[in-house]
Formats: sequence, C-alpha cells, structure tokens
Amino acid sequence: DCKTIYFYHCEHINCRTDSVEHDDITSQEANDRLVLKAIQDALKEQLHKRGVRILTGLGRYLQQLDQEGTGLLNKADFKQTLQVFHLEVSENDFESAWQILNGDGSGKVDYGEFKRAIIGEMNEYRKSFVRKAFMKLDFNKTGYVPIIDIRKCYCAKKHPQVISGHSTEEEIKLSFLETLKDACSKSEEVSYGEFEDYYEGLSIEMVNDEDFVTIVRTPWGI
Repeated sequence: DCKTIYFYHCEHINCRTDSVEHDDITSQEANDRLVLKAIQDALKEQLHKRGVRILTGLGRYLQQLDQEGTGLLNKADFKQTLQVFHLEVSENDFESAWQILNGDGSGKVDYGEFKRAIIGEMNEYRKSFVRKAFMKLDFNKTGYVPIIDIRKCYCAKKHPQVISGHSTEEEIKLSFLETLKDACSKSEEVSYGEFEDYYEGLSIEMVNDEDFVTIVRTPWGI
C-alpha cells in the first residue's frame, strides 16, 4: 500500500512539473508573438505605399545573399538587408527577434522565416486567391510560369486607373510586369514564391480583404 501511495504521489509530481513547463513554453510563445507583432506594426507604417516594391526587392536580395543556396543567412546579412531597404528596426527589437528565430543557437536563420516574422504575412483567405491565380497560370504544375504567359494572361481592362482614363491597359500591364520582374531571380520566369511576394506587398497596403481579393481576381479572371 505504501508503495502504491508513493508512486501515486510521484506521478502527480511529474504531472505538475510537466504542466508548469508547458505553461512556461506557452507564455514564452505568447510573449514571442507580442514582440514580433510590435516589430510588424512598426514596419507596416514604413511599408505603406511602397510595400510591393520593397517585398519584391527584398525576396530577390535575400536570395542573392544566399550564395550557398541553403535558404539560411546570418545575423550580419539580415542587418545589412534592413539597411539597404531603409527598414528601421531598433537594435533592441532586432536582438529580440534574432533570439526568437535563432532558437537553436546555430547563428543562421531561414530567410523566408525571418521575412515572415518581421513583416508578417497575408491571411489564409487572401493567400487562397493568390494560389488560385498562380495555379491558373501554371498549367504544367512546375511551380514556375514564363513571363511571356503572364503577359498574355494579365488583363488590365477593369483596372481602376484604366476605367478612370488615367492610364492605358498597356501602361498598367507594363508596370505590373516590371515590378514583378524585380522579384525574379530568373529574368524569363516567375516562381510561386516570387509571385506571392508581389501580392504580399500589395496586401500590406490594403486593409479590406474583399478589396484585395478583387485586385487578385480581376486581372486573372478567377
């Protein structure tokens, strides 16, 4: 009987320890989210009206820095990137973000993860329409679409600036292609990630989900 009581108590002590540890992890995660949210909010202000240009350029720049092709970059690379794109993050905030992302202490972080952490990402509803648009273009399911196909499929007829007479369809199409090309590591084709970067930048500039969805659906007829 004594033995049973002893084990009974041990089990409960262990349970309590696990529970406390779990609570610590949960509160740490919540705290991390708050830290990153504060950085995202500060950067959103800076990205407003130049989100597309920054996001497309940022993705390409990080890719170029990654000469080994591992998808990982070090602290100095990320600091340099923020300076090049004139994105102001305080030393304190940068250190906090780095501690969160470099949890394994390797000194290297996935640059896609870094970008999402400090800038945020569009919600799943918006992303589903970006995926639909790309899937319509990528009929061979390769994950890449030739620029020539994008040029053929993009329709600017219902663009607000065309309707108002401020721009021609060709001007809007050329502007779109030029900006999209800024995101591309290869001059003749666009990957899904690069396509998404363009719309990620646009998403930052648009508060309303339905306005964003209309902007995605209209030119691609989805």
